[in-house]
Order: sequence, then C-alpha cells, then structure tokens
Amino acid sequence: MNKIANGKTPWWWVPTLYFAEGIPYFIVNNISVTMFTKMGVPNGEMALFTSLLYLPWTLKPLWSPIVDIFKTKRWWILTMQILMSLAFILLTFSIPKPDPELIAASQTPISMFTFTLILFVLTAFASATHDIAADGFYMIALDHGQQSFFVGIRSTFYRLSSIFGQGVLVVIAGVLEEKTGNIPMAWTLTMAVTAVM
Repeated sequence: MNKIANGKTPWWWVPTLYFAEGIPYFIVNNISVTMFTKMGVPNGEMALFTSLLYLPWTLKPLWSPIVDIFKTKRWWILTMQILMSLAFILLTFSIPKPDPELIAASQTPISMFTFTLILFVLTAFASATHDIAADGFYMIALDHGQQSFFVGIRSTFYRLSSIFGQGVLVVIAGVLEEKTGNIPMAWTLTMAVTAVM
C-alpha cells in the first residue's frame, strides 16, 4: 500500500477512524435507550426523545458543505472526537440517581432527562459531523484503488464498533450493576470508559 502525505499507510488510520466513527453512533442510538430503560424512564417519554436523537445523521447533508469549506478534514475529525469525549465525560457527572417515588408514580425527574439528553444530542451532532469529515478524508487521502481495497476493512471496523458499543459496553454496565447494585453508578462508570476511549 502506498503511503499518504504524512508517511503512514492507511492501515494506521482507516481501522481506528471507522471504529471511532461507529462507537458514538451506537451509544447515542442504542445504548441510551438501554440506559434510560434500566434507570426507570417511562417508555413513552424515552421513545419520543431517543427517537429524535437519530436526526443529526439524517440531516447531516445540510451542514456537510460547511465541513467541506472550513478548515481541514483532519481538523474536523480531531475537534469532533474531542467534543464527543468531553460530552461523555460530562455524561459521567450528569447521570443522577432517580427518585424511586417519582418512578413508582411513572414520573421522570426533568433534570434526569434534560441534561443527559442535551449531551446525547451534542454527541449526535458531533458524531454526524465526524462522519462527514471521516468519509471526506477517506476520499481525498486514498486513491481509487486504495479506496476499493479498504472499503471492506472500513466496514469491518465499523461493524466491530457495533459489537463493542452494543455488546461490550452493555456487558460492562451489567456487570457493574450486579456487583454494586447501583444502576446509575454502573452507567456512570460505563460512560467514563467510553470517554477514555
């Protein structure tokens, strides 16, 4: 494989870039539902708000010209990765212990939903923007033959992020929940693991 401008082969960055692209997508769209369910959020409220979290990926063509015009693809990739890490760090501090009386009455404390939902929305927009920049970088950094060769590798690592995001992270939260008996603490630590990645 030919080396790109900085001297690194695509093997150095294609797998990690597309693994990093998938993790926030699966956390925002799948793990958030599991987390809110485990924390006792009523299905109606959860379904309404978490279904809206997919919108940034649907609407990303609206701001993709901005990503193409301003700064470089690498700048957008790194900035969005930092922004997503910060959002996951803030999530570790924002997952409150739900009030059992409110949950028993099928009422969700607004503070529980509001801040975590805002952080998931921020992560969703950052992740969708990261997708735009990652795909653009892939197109400009590789020639046509390399793009054809790495398309399967790119897809494989994106799928591996699905397994990690929907499998390994949920298992971590489940094991922590069983060991501590504290659902919010289990999800707090799981989000901390995600932020470090």
